[in-house]
Amino acid sequence: MDLKLNRETIAVSEKIYDGVQEQSVELDYILPDYYPDIFKLVKCCVTPMIVSYSVNGDSVSYELAADIKILYCSEQSNTMQCISQKMNYSKTVQMGKPCIKPSVTICPKTDYVNCRVVNQRRLDMRGAISVKISITGESSQEVISDIFGMNVQMKKMPVEYAAKKITASRTVSVSEEVELNMSKPPVMSVIRSSAVLSATDKKIISGKLIVKGEAALNVLYTCEAGLETMQFTLPYSQIVDMDGLSEEYQCSVRAQTASLDITPTAGADGDARKLQCELNILLECSAVKVVATELVTDVYSTAYKCDFSSSPLKIEQCPTSLSELFQEKATIENPEGTIECVYDAWCSAKNINTRIEPETKALVISGMIQYCVMIKSENAMAAMLEKDEAFEHTIQIDEISQFSYAEPVVEAVSCSYTLSSSNAVSLKSDIRITGCLYTSSGCEAVTEVGFDEETKITRDGDYALKLYYGVENEDIWEIAKKYCTSVSAIMEENDLDSDRLTQSGMLLIPIVC
Repeated sequence: MDLKLNRETIAVSEKIYDGVQEQSVELDYILPDYYPDIFKLVKCCVTPMIVSYSVNGDSVSYELAADIKILYCSEQSNTMQCISQKMNYSKTVQMGKPCIKPSVTICPKTDYVNCRVVNQRRLDMRGAISVKISITGESSQEVISDIFGMNVQMKKMPVEYAAKKITASRTVSVSEEVELNMSKPPVMSVIRSSAVLSATDKKIISGKLIVKGEAALNVLYTCEAGLETMQFTLPYSQIVDMDGLSEEYQCSVRAQTASLDITPTAGADGDARKLQCELNILLECSAVKVVATELVTDVYSTAYKCDFSSSPLKIEQCPTSLSELFQEKATIENPEGTIECVYDAWCSAKNINTRIEPETKALVISGMIQYCVMIKSENAMAAMLEKDEAFEHTIQIDEISQFSYAEPVVEAVSCSYTLSSSNAVSLKSDIRITGCLYTSSGCEAVTEVGFDEETKITRDGDYALKLYYGVENEDIWEIAKKYCTSVSAIMEENDLDSDRLTQSGMLLIPIVC
């Protein structure tokens, strides 16, 4: 008797690398002549950014930039001074083996920063950056999807899986000159700038992904009256080549700041009322095509001896996009007295942890929100207030299973404030969670099967029906396999409409060949 096997190759995701690299940041800085002497150190911060990355064989190389800003006041003036330096590092990760269709996630964060004043003209800064790197590759496994002949009976499981993936990264450069509002005073120097990015529109056109979005920028600068803020929005768009991309794919885009430089530009009258903005955005694009199929998980024959082998299979589903916005609140007091005014307030998320709870179908994200408030103290000098507040946010997702994992991006999109008392500031932050939840399902799939045509199944008697006492919730497949008959024959003979028994009782087992 002829035997025909239909086989299918299933794409299986494989974690290639999951680790952390550390980079020390050191700066011994002597003030140029045009900077005034240091009287009071206000703040030192290091903002890490991933400029670019590439996969080369069994290694991943990336460029890490550290944007260093040191704020201080001089004795002669209350005007805030800003020392701005950038340091770049080239790093490499060895994966151990070449990776097929790698998906790379690189997340840098500042671990600590210490800055001390050596003398009035010299600063010594020491810090550390840790970079979390996750690399997932793709492998394949061949399984049996259908069998014909040899009186075969199959137990099948329908699955949907991420059959094809396409990834691409591209850096977008945005250059724009922005003019200050007439109500704003001229700029002396920029002491802080930040960008909140969003990908607002995605469109697929024959192997290309068109991405449109905007960058919301916030600038804190010095002026004759002290400090002032400026907010503006820059649009961006980019065409990303993704060979094979079509409407059958589901796409996601992650945008992160690769570099941000904002420089004041003076006019003919000497007043700097324009800001030259140079923004580089790293776009990480991924596309997944989902295919539905059926896998054979168990097999036997009603007429011949059957042997088969199976292997565990971890099937990756289409990622679930995360998009969540929630609010956190905090209050900061000035321990040194009255707050004359608040110049600016901002916050950032750090020490992010994720926890999967399959029982409650919940993704729990926790960490710290670091709040910073720039104030004018009662002695008319600028001062910085800081506070860390713990947070925990739960997202309910039906697709969560024991094989799920998430790589969320948690960032603050806004921070507003009110003076709640003469020495306290109430803060409210909007926190955005984006990224993807990756889910896999596990099963035992049949990979090989064989039938002995020379050995037919012998029964213990010549009968057409057999009585069997079934137990509630018993799987009819197991009953049919035990008696070498078919599931459909048992269900038809006993007028059953479910593949499991809804109640205990006697069953008629028809014998088929």
